[in-house]
Amino acid sequence: MRWDIFCQIVDNYGDAGVCWRLARALSRLSSSSINTVSSAECDDSRIRLFCDDLNVLNVIAHGDAVAHGASLGIEVLPWSAAESPSVLASVGDVVIEAFACHLPKPYIDAMVQKASDQAPIWINLEYLTAEAWADDMHLMPSPQNNGLNKYFYFPGFTPKTGGVLLGDWYEVTSNLLTSGRVTSPPNSLSLVLQSCRPASKKISVFNYKQAPLDAWLNSVNQAALAHGDQVDVFLCADQNVSTATQKAFSLEDSAVKLIQLPFIPQEDYDYLLSVCDMNLVRGEDSFVRAQWAGKPFIWDIYPQSDLAHEVKLNAFLDRYFESSIAELRSTGVAAMKWGPASDWWPHLGALTKHSEAWRDNLMGLGHLEGKILDFVKSQEISR
Repeated sequence: MRWDIFCQIVDNYGDAGVCWRLARALSRLSSSSINTVSSAECDDSRIRLFCDDLNVLNVIAHGDAVAHGASLGIEVLPWSAAESPSVLASVGDVVIEAFACHLPKPYIDAMVQKASDQAPIWINLEYLTAEAWADDMHLMPSPQNNGLNKYFYFPGFTPKTGGVLLGDWYEVTSNLLTSGRVTSPPNSLSLVLQSCRPASKKISVFNYKQAPLDAWLNSVNQAALAHGDQVDVFLCADQNVSTATQKAFSLEDSAVKLIQLPFIPQEDYDYLLSVCDMNLVRGEDSFVRAQWAGKPFIWDIYPQSDLAHEVKLNAFLDRYFESSIAELRSTGVAAMKWGPASDWWPHLGALTKHSEAWRDNLMGLGHLEGKILDFVKSQEISR
C-alpha cells in the first residue's frame, strides 16, 4: 500500500505536527502487519510526506525530518516534488490532503490517469472538532468533476467520527507498559527533570502569545502558596513571560519556578506531558496529546476573527464534561477558560480522575490511524 500525505502549514507547528505524527503512525502500523502480507506487498509499501515548509517539520523531527523520516520508513519531500516526473509516475494508492490543502494540479491529473486502472482513495483529513455536525459529515463522499471521489474524514470524539491520533504514545511516555517496563526520561528532559524540586507539582506551557499567561501564573503561585505546594513550570519552545513575572518567580518565597525549554522532538514532548500534573496546550496536535496524558489541561484554541473558535471550544467542553457532576463541570469549564487558580486548585485530584476516564473513553472509540486503515480496506473490498 502506497500512501501520499500532503501538508501545507497554516498553524505553525500544529498542522505539521499532525501530519508528521500520522505518517509515523501509519509507518508503525505497516511495520506491525509485516507478517500478515506477502513480501511483494511489503516491497510496495511506501509513505511519502509532502510539506511546504520543511524547516517547521525539522523542528519537531529531531532536527532533520528527511533523515529521521528515512529511519522510520517515511520519505519526506518538499511540496514542489509532487510535480516531479518520478512522483507523477507513482501517485499514491491512498492520497491524504490534510486540512483542506489544495493538491498540485499535475498531481491531480496523474491521479485521474491512475484511475483508468484503479482510482486512488482520496481523503480530505479535516480539523478536529467536537461539533455535532461532524458525525454526519464524516466519510461523506464528494464527487469531483474529474471523475474522482474525495472523502471527508473528520477526527472526533464519538463512534461516528474518525477518532484521534494515538501514535506511539504508550511507547514514549512514563505509563506502565504491558511488559512491566517503565520508560526513562529522554535525553532532552533528563537534566531539567532532575532539577525539579522534590514533590513539586509540574505544569507544561505551550500556548499562543495572546494567552493571559502572566496573570494565570500569578494566580497559580498564590493558590500554591495557600496550599503549601511548590510548582515547577516548563515553558516550552517560544513561550514568553514578562520580565516582571520572571523576577517575581526568582524570589525565595515564590511557589512557582520557571524552567525554559528549547523546542524538543515530538516524542519527548509527549513524555513531558505524561509526567506533568497539568498541561497548557494549543492547536490540535498538543491538544490531543494532552488528552492522552490523562491530566487536567487548558486548551488555548487558535483564535478566529469571527469567534468561531469559541463555538468549537464550547462544543468540546460540552462533550468533555458531559458525564461529570455539575460541580466538577463548572470548575473544569472555569479552569479551561483561564479562571483564577484559587477556584480549581483544590480540585486538581478530581479533575485528574476525570481526565483519566476521558482518556479511557478515547481508547474505547478507536484511534484515528486504525480507523483510516479500516476505511481504506473497506474501499478496497468494495471495488
